[in-house]
Amino acid sequence: MPSPRATARPQPPQPPRAPQLDEIAAFARVAELGSFTAAAAQLGVPKSTVSRAVTRLEEHLKVRLLQRSPRAVALTDAGRRFFGDVAPHIAGLRDAARALDAYQGQPQGLIRLSAPPDSGGSFLGEMLVELSARHPLLSVEVDLSSRQVDLVREGFDVALRATRELPDSSLVARKLLDSEVQLFAAPSYLARRGLPRAMDELTDHERVAFVPGARRGQWPLDADAVCNAMATGRIATDNFQLIRSVLRAGGGIGPLPRLLAAPDLASGRLVHVLPEWSERAGTLYLVYPSARHVARNVAVFRDFVVAWVKRLA
Repeated sequence: MPSPRATARPQPPQPPRAPQLDEIAAFARVAELGSFTAAAAQLGVPKSTVSRAVTRLEEHLKVRLLQRSPRAVALTDAGRRFFGDVAPHIAGLRDAARALDAYQGQPQGLIRLSAPPDSGGSFLGEMLVELSARHPLLSVEVDLSSRQVDLVREGFDVALRATRELPDSSLVARKLLDSEVQLFAAPSYLARRGLPRAMDELTDHERVAFVPGARRGQWPLDADAVCNAMATGRIATDNFQLIRSVLRAGGGIGPLPRLLAAPDLASGRLVHVLPEWSERAGTLYLVYPSARHVARNVAVFRDFVVAWVKRLA
């Protein structure tokens, strides 16, 4: 007995292919310039490519858009109406492309930066002013905090971190400089109490102590004669900005990171005391989440900070 023939299922009708964007763009360029040759030159394609694109568009729309002659090209009534409808959209696409080119060529947008509180009173303000002058489309939002923020979870682009040992993490770390702590005092204090010439003379002076968590009698760095002398004082704090303020007011001799004291040294508000002594306090790093696909504004900010700090070192 013969097997029954399989009955082919009828295929649903396929919808007509919509006009392609390149076809519309080719038509719009011919309409603007009144020439297939000129349009092809601006688009950087052969004249035949433009002609075929316009022909396909007319076939899809089932209407003639252009009247062609050996010497000229003219819009039909339908072509004028269609061009009037699509021209604003084509212009908008071109503007978007130009804006993207400008974005890629000139960094812009918001950078969220986390930094230690002490950096706010040292180089950071001056650096951001120069950054703004050089890259006027960049804006920076700064969070000054002693805690170590989670860059990815909290939405920060980059962070400055001063530490003696950077913990292992998935962050990319760029070393900026080794931070040194040195001793400083105001000219008014030294005029009143005299300039110490030897380390053992520090015990005869008013001292402003830097201690972690304000635990008196503990110097957080390596122990030596200066550290032992500076581990206590009538004023003790774990904040270098407060020490800077006390020193500038003539409150005594105290330790500051060289980077933090630099503006006051330049202006004469502070004097370097016992310059033969310094203590490495840690390293300043610039950290950011990923080495791959770094946003252009972040890359520009990173390179700017590296160059800026190198000038200070």
